[in-house]
Amino acid sequence: MKRFSFIWFLWCVSLSVFSQIPEKADTTISQAAFDQTPVKLRKPSDDALESFRSDRDYNYQQAAPPPENPLSRFWYWLTRKFFEFFRSSSYENFWQYVFLVTIGALVVWLLYKSEFLGGLFGTKAKEDPLAYNKITENIHELDFNSLIEEAIAKNNYRLAVRLYYLKTLKQLTDKGLIHWQPTKTNRSYVNELNTKTLQSDFEKLTSQFEYVWYGEFRISEVEFGIIKEEFQHFSLKI
Repeated sequence: MKRFSFIWFLWCVSLSVFSQIPEKADTTISQAAFDQTPVKLRKPSDDALESFRSDRDYNYQQAAPPPENPLSRFWYWLTRKFFEFFRSSSYENFWQYVFLVTIGALVVWLLYKSEFLGGLFGTKAKEDPLAYNKITENIHELDFNSLIEEAIAKNNYRLAVRLYYLKTLKQLTDKGLIHWQPTKTNRSYVNELNTKTLQSDFEKLTSQFEYVWYGEFRISEVEFGIIKEEFQHFSLKI
């Protein structure tokens, strides 16, 4: 009896569920069947159709007619010639290799002009008797007077200021006022001076030298003349 009651309950539930589906379907079908809204057909205008017909991007069978503008016609003709050339057998067999060699040569030339290849293969630079390292390493051996005259003759006043500064370092070393070493900084030499007057004047010369040399500022002949007098005046005090 209990089993029969349970089966009867399931059968009733299934009937109630499935009975609702046809009602919804019938309602949807009935709404679609009785929809009397008129359908409005939309057609593109003749101008729009003509625009699409003449557009090269939508023409897949034959080439569109060339444009009427003279400049556009020229670019159209030039583009066609380029495409024909790149699809030709002469380009595939010969000209593409010429282009590759030309591009490679241009890259090598640009690297050479940027001095990249020179540094890569260790190209020996031309020896300059007034180079920074050479002057620093031979401070006790060089003739500063002749080197200064040579720098002034070449209007290289920036280098002349450096030579005057190194000449002053040599004079202070010869007098025993400082102990020169290539590894020392300019401020180390300033602090070594015990005489306050010399220390103050030499600090001013050091600042001028650092401004001109390390700041890479070009100075005029008049400005160099003023700095030159200050170095010469300090040399007389040593």
